[in-house]
Amino acid sequence: MKKKIITTNILPFSILIVLVLISHVFADVGEREYQEAYQAFKTLQVSKAKRVSRTNWIYCAGKFENIYKKYPKASRADDAMYMAGKVYQYLYGYSGKGSDLDKAIQFYQRMMESYPESKLADDAQFRIAEIYEKYKNDKSKAYIEYSKVISTFPNGNLKRKAELSLDRLKQFKPTTVSKRSSLSKREDTTKNTKKDDKIISSVSKGEDPIKSTKKEKEITSPLSKGEGTGLVTGIKHWSNPNYTRVVISVDKKISYNNHLLRRDPSIQKPKRLYIDLFNTRISPELNQQILIQDGLLKMARAGQYTKDCVRVVLDIESIKSYKILPLEDPFRIVIDVIGQGATSKEGHLMPGDSKSLSLSRQLGLGIGKIVIDPGHGGHDPGAIGPSGLREKDVVLKIARKLEGIIKEKLGCEVVLTRKDDRFIPLEERTAIANTQKADLFVSIHANASPNKDAHGIETYFLNFSADEEAMKVAARENATSTKKMSDLRAILRDLMLNSKINESSVLAGHIQKSLTGKLKTEYSDIRDLGVKQAPFYVLIGAEMPSILVEVSFISNKIEEERLKDNEYLERLASSILTGIRGYVDGTKVAAY
Repeated sequence: MKKKIITTNILPFSILIVLVLISHVFADVGEREYQEAYQAFKTLQVSKAKRVSRTNWIYCAGKFENIYKKYPKASRADDAMYMAGKVYQYLYGYSGKGSDLDKAIQFYQRMMESYPESKLADDAQFRIAEIYEKYKNDKSKAYIEYSKVISTFPNGNLKRKAELSLDRLKQFKPTTVSKRSSLSKREDTTKNTKKDDKIISSVSKGEDPIKSTKKEKEITSPLSKGEGTGLVTGIKHWSNPNYTRVVISVDKKISYNNHLLRRDPSIQKPKRLYIDLFNTRISPELNQQILIQDGLLKMARAGQYTKDCVRVVLDIESIKSYKILPLEDPFRIVIDVIGQGATSKEGHLMPGDSKSLSLSRQLGLGIGKIVIDPGHGGHDPGAIGPSGLREKDVVLKIARKLEGIIKEKLGCEVVLTRKDDRFIPLEERTAIANTQKADLFVSIHANASPNKDAHGIETYFLNFSADEEAMKVAARENATSTKKMSDLRAILRDLMLNSKINESSVLAGHIQKSLTGKLKTEYSDIRDLGVKQAPFYVLIGAEMPSILVEVSFISNKIEEERLKDNEYLERLASSILTGIRGYVDGTKVAAY
């Protein structure tokens, strides 16, 4: 009797173990294939060479589709179907084909039908609504689809976002809203080519065009044909209550226009600034509103306004003025917004008006905060010396030394734009100075020239110059060409009329004099190249006196060796400090 009890207990338990092991095996298979498909998707996002091929995108979608077909009850089946839709939505950003959007909608709808309890079901419905709003430009249909997010998924985490979207689109509310659920509606995708189906079927044959190095014979993306179509890839902002900088990134140079719209209380529309980016499409990654709420701007949002135009809208709370300019390599549009309460430390000075003084110089208010900008960083090494010394490493050391002695000797607050080896875009460095409400901005660089005998020290402030060598230096630091900077001349002319040109030139003079004067007592061959002017991107839009100093030529063997010497770096930092102190003392003298 005892033996029988043992047998009947062990047998079912053994079967249970086997079943558990089998289920884990199948689950692991599905997970492994999902991760492979997801990695293929990430590869397409980061590789320009691969993402321009339609074949690669269709193949990636096929990998996801194959997963839920093979393992319809696996834990990743709903994720795979959702990702298949996402792949087609991303593909539209490169192909511009409406059929790709239809395919994305189809996958999202099938996913909700098959897995209504999935945590991604409401995400799928929300994406359908966004496709109609931002890509198909069908605001009424978008209103209906956003309504379904709330009615079908009342406890979903996207309910609040859907409510905000409905409020934004309430003027497009249809007079009669169809009650038919999106779960039972299929979009017509008959325009999808047989070629796409063949690519999907190749998944099971082990063919992987994403990993292939063979050049594609047919590339359907207009981005690869040089037709000028651009992809709007990002929107960033930096702000304080009196200043906001918004940067729109596009992967190609495009044309644009901007308009300022008055507030319209009748439809509860705030004052708005919008920028139309012509011959562009929007990246699927830009599918959310960007809340700013800094007192100047409420939010930024982007959408596919027409088939070939992306519109970026800034909802305004209260601003005094704004200015817009394009920068290149990579192409981006910079928007600086100035608040009503902003006060200029210099007023509106015309170039050459040396009699005009800033408010701080008139009142002797002194300097409270200084932003030090070590040039380059991260993937951008800057200039490299004959022995391999990198500009980014040298200037960071100088900046750190300067930070310490400014705090000790002047008692000022110091902010570094970077404290380690990381890349900071040029427009962000200026934005840091402005949002920090700095009194001075000092950008530190090491010079370079094809002429290996070139040596010396020079200090720059923002302006255009007829000096060919000065323009070459600015082009190198801007990571662009002198021709492209010349194209900016007309655009920057108006912007620079209100820049701190006079005060910046005074600051540059103090620093240049101190650097060359002090170093000549220790090094007999120090060459004073003088104070110069050039259109450095990093100085554009600075709301305070700002300069860029080229401390030595890293391309010169002798000066490169000096830049390796810690004592020389300390002397450079000390000399810059003396120049800043001379400028600060000048603000006090001006008060009397």
